[in-house]
Amino acid sequence: MSGIMEFIAGTKDFFLQNGAIGLFILAFAEASFFPVPPDIVLIPLTIMSPARGLYYAAITSIASTLGGLFGYFIGIRAGRPVLSRFVKENNIQKIEDMFARYGGWAVAVAGFTPIPYKVFTIASGVFRMNLTTFFIAALLSRSARFFMESAIIMAMGENAIVYINKLLGPGSFLLAVVALVIYIMVKKTRITIHFTPEKLPGYSFAKKTSEKYIVRFGEFGIYIIGGLITAGIFGMMFIKLVTEMLEKELGWLDRGVIEIFKSIQSPAIDVIVNAINVLQQPLALLVLLVASLLWAEYLHKNAMYPAMILITFSGSFVIQWGLKSLFQRPRLLPLDHPLGFLAYSFPSGTALLFTAFLGFLAFLITKKAKSRHKITAAVIWLMLIAIMGASRIYLGMSYPTDILAGFLIGVVWLASCIVAIEAIEYYSR
Repeated sequence: MSGIMEFIAGTKDFFLQNGAIGLFILAFAEASFFPVPPDIVLIPLTIMSPARGLYYAAITSIASTLGGLFGYFIGIRAGRPVLSRFVKENNIQKIEDMFARYGGWAVAVAGFTPIPYKVFTIASGVFRMNLTTFFIAALLSRSARFFMESAIIMAMGENAIVYINKLLGPGSFLLAVVALVIYIMVKKTRITIHFTPEKLPGYSFAKKTSEKYIVRFGEFGIYIIGGLITAGIFGMMFIKLVTEMLEKELGWLDRGVIEIFKSIQSPAIDVIVNAINVLQQPLALLVLLVASLLWAEYLHKNAMYPAMILITFSGSFVIQWGLKSLFQRPRLLPLDHPLGFLAYSFPSGTALLFTAFLGFLAFLITKKAKSRHKITAAVIWLMLIAIMGASRIYLGMSYPTDILAGFLIGVVWLASCIVAIEAIEYYSR
């Protein structure tokens, strides 16, 4: 329990000192998978700067809504296939019908009350709730909660915390009931609201500009912009993580996560994790690389693709060699016979390699596929990375921050490789 409490307190301190950016990341993550709510950061930030309360509330609302959409797609791509294997389709259909009728209210109540919000965002995807209904319910309920918190603090200062705990704790259920009553009354008056995005200010300009851009630059230009933005965001996150690591500000995160993994250790999990670890050994990686090269050559009949696979793979080792040699962070569990830079742990070479290498393979496999297949591939890619990273932490081979750093810099390298292959294709036409 002490490890969990330290993890929560450390999470609060870490995201709080990162201000609005930290608030955005926490609100996004909490809506889909992270256990700590953004309120623990929103409230202190608003108390410290009441004049920016509405600004912080807007950031939290937008990030939480976007995170909810991410949770929704997790439910569609990951949760639904699993559920279908254990529950009959006709029973699933019955639950879908219930979500179609009442799902919007379920999401709204979860978004406003202390009920775990992420459970309903993922469930909404699993049971294929109407996306528009989900988005509106999520946006309105999360905005209502966070703007109310900020408004109360702006009016009452630190004394507002007591009222927030009552109003948005147990009292939030009463407010949800009141909102339901108002909705029923409005519905009975047959008042209708028509929303047409075409009438929004700037909609026509944005549409024409985007269409003109696509016509002029095509798919290659989109990849360049997307790649630069992705590399920039994840690169800045990596730099921030490095700064915190060097200043020894992330000990709470490592200790808290390691404590959680220790609490779930069991012989059965040991067997699974050790099997996963075998797949990370040099021989297994070599087999995977050779198979990937042969597959790319056979499928595309172009030496460019095997060459880029090899560059992505070998580049991952070059990057970790440079960064590990630079930071020289000792491993959590020293290797018996370390070779040079492999004696160090930051960033995790395994996380870096699998993020970039598997991500690039997923990109090539789904390059001409439909959007839904690309989303499925992305979800599988993220799950594989998470499993690999978790196994390293479970076995005591890496710090959690090593894994996180490897993932961040791996995404930067992956984005660079994708832009490179698109550039080669574009200029070789």
